[in-house]
Formats: sequence, structure tokens, C-alpha cells
Amino acid sequence: MLPAVIAQQLGQLGVDLDQAVRRLGELEQTAIEAEAAYKVKFSQVFRGASGSVEDRKQQAVAECDAEWRNWSLAASAVHVQKEHMKALHARIDVGRSLASTARAEASLAGSGITP
Repeated sequence: MLPAVIAQQLGQLGVDLDQAVRRLGELEQTAIEAEAAYKVKFSQVFRGASGSVEDRKQQAVAECDAEWRNWSLAASAVHVQKEHMKALHARIDVGRSLASTARAEASLAGSGITP
């Protein structure tokens, strides 16, 4: 692979990583808001319910199903984005290794030594 192509790809990966970091921030904000919505509603339902502690808890769980699902999906999106960022970091590392190899090969070719 040509060094210029590797450099171009590394540059694009850097841009992609920057976008992924911004997206992670957005997703984390969404997850925080979803968690808060779930916990506040759960508390309100639990406090307003009657019966034993376990009965009130189960009523709150049942009535907060949509909020719990939203929170779970938001937390899952954060996890997926973090995995995406790990993959970008791995691709950057591979690109750096390729660039280093290309530089070494170019250096050897210029010196007349064959690998």
C-alpha cells in the first residue's frame, strides 16, 4: 500500500474517531436522561402504590416498563458506540503499523538492501 494512501486513510480514521467521540457524548446524555426518567417515575409510582413493599415495587416495575426499555436501549447504544470507537482505534493502530512498514521498506529500497 502506498504511504500516501495510508496517510489519507489514517486521516479519515481520525475524522471518524472525532465524530464517534461526539456521538458518544450525545448517546451518554440520552442515557442519563432516560435513566432519570425511569427512576423518577419508578419512585413516584412506588410511593403512590398501596400494599406491601414487594407489591408496591412490582406495581412500579410494571408501570415503568416503557421507561425501563428506553433506558436499556440508550445504555445499549452507548455500549455499541464504545465498541465502535475501540474498532476505530484498532484500525488506526493497523494503519500506523502499515505506515511504519511502508517507511521501512522504502528506506531499505533506497539503501540497496533487500528484505
